This record gives sequence, structure tokens and C-alpha cells, in this order.
Amino acid sequence: MRGLTHRRVEQRAGLAQGSAKYYFGPLDALVEAVLTHLLTEELPLVLEVSPEERADAMAKGETEALLTRARAVVEAVSARPDRVRARFILYLHAAGDPHLEHLVGEARDVMVARIAESLPGPAAEVGARFVCALVDGMLLDQLSAPSEVVEAHAARFVLAAGAAGAQLARGGPGE
Repeated sequence: MRGLTHRRVEQRAGLAQGSAKYYFGPLDALVEAVLTHLLTEELPLVLEVSPEERADAMAKGETEALLTRARAVVEAVSARPDRVRARFILYLHAAGDPHLEHLVGEARDVMVARIAESLPGPAAEVGARFVCALVDGMLLDQLSAPSEVVEAHAARFVLAAGAAGAQLARGGPGE
């Protein structure tokens, strides 16, 4: 991020000099466009499991179909570690800058809302934020110090995060 300039973006993208500044304006607007692009790329990867589908699979002990879908999501995210790394770099860059923190928060809120749609109960946002935190933690862990154990069980971790998020979403005493 320290070396991010309009000119470098233009060179890397093969654009004419001045075009990035023309289309995006200040550097913050360029960062905002990157955040928006990353969100657009990641939002379709959210594993959507209806509360009924989750309950039915758990009751029957038939979670293989859910696990297959979770594996597909993990594979899609794992296929582009550069995008995951870029997102975390942008998040860290935004820390301490109220405008950029707001933009990151808005992007996260969109992701949380999508996840919350799959969670039952009055505290769906609580459960969704938990799922986001766990998945982001797993991704950061794998980027910084890859583990074969985490790689082998990532789909199960995603399902476990969703199950725990569903439990949190139900709410209850002492929230």
C-alpha cells in the first residue's frame, strides 16, 4: 500500500497515463473501487444454507451435501490467495483512517447481511459476524502460516462456523 499510486496502477493495468486519476480521482476513491471489486468477487462465494436445510441435514446425519458445497467455496477462495491477501492489506491500511474504516465496515456489513439470511433467529447479525470473524481468521492464518491440517479440514471448519453462527443467531438469555 505504501507504493500504491495512480501511475503504478496504470502501468500494471496497461492504461494510458492519467486514466486512473481521471476515472477514480483521489487515491481513497481508488481504494474504495478495489474494496468494491473484491466484495463483488467474494459475495457469490458465501455458502448459503437455509435454516431448514441445515436442520434437516443435521437431524438425518446427512451433512455430506453441505460439506461438498463448503469444499467448493473453500476451493474457490483458495484458488485466489492474491485476492484474499489484497483484502487483508486493504483492511490494515484502512485502520486509523475514519473514511477508509467506514468503507471497510460497509463492505463487511454487506457480507454479514448475506450470511445472516441463512441464519435463523432474532440475532442473525450476531451469528453472521461470528461466521465472518472465524472465516477471516482462518484465511489470515492460512496466508501467514499455512497449515496442512487447516487446509485438509477447512470445509468442515466453515460448516462448524455456520453451525455455531446459527446457534448464536437463535439468541437467548444473557445475550
